Amino acid sequence: MSTKRNLDLQAILNVAAELAEEKGLENVTLLQVAERLGVKSPALYNHLNGLKELSSGIASLAVNRLADTLRAAAVGRSGAEALLAMARSYRQFAKENPELYKAILRFPTCADQGVQETGHAVVQILYQVLEPCACSREEVLHFARGFRSVLHGFVALEEAGFFQDAAADVEVSFERLVLHWISTLTEAKAA
Repeated sequence: MSTKRNLDLQAILNVAAELAEEKGLENVTLLQVAERLGVKSPALYNHLNGLKELSSGIASLAVNRLADTLRAAAVGRSGAEALLAMARSYRQFAKENPELYKAILRFPTCADQGVQETGHAVVQILYQVLEPCACSREEVLHFARGFRSVLHGFVALEEAGFFQDAAADVEVSFERLVLHWISTLTEAKAA
């Protein structure tokens, strides 16, 4: 439990993220955050302007955590190996942090410039991994959009309860899908 001396925006956002995972993103209130921190809710207003700013902060925190996860997965790897590691990490992040993942999906409609810049940092990690592929900027953009769509589609369907059929291992399905998509990069490079 925090004390007033330790209260800062990061502490508030960390607690809000915990509450989001426990209670659901839509159910987080300033009162709950304050209670968890051991302060009165007016103390939070020294660090943020209300629930809307708290929501933006949660989205920014979530995107930063995803970026850190993807960056760590890519370090020391290149090409298909880096992309596969990033895909696995992306999926694991979404499974372990379903409410924060939902917060990330809101960032395109978020008016907060800081959240927008943070979101673009995630895409920049992917662009850095793709840079050595010697494809045109347009091909890299098409690949990155498709890669993110493949990952999100799989994660969303899995979260919704699909893929329960025991006849095929879901891990194998994921690996095959990602590797197939990665192979399209080689095809684009050859074209």
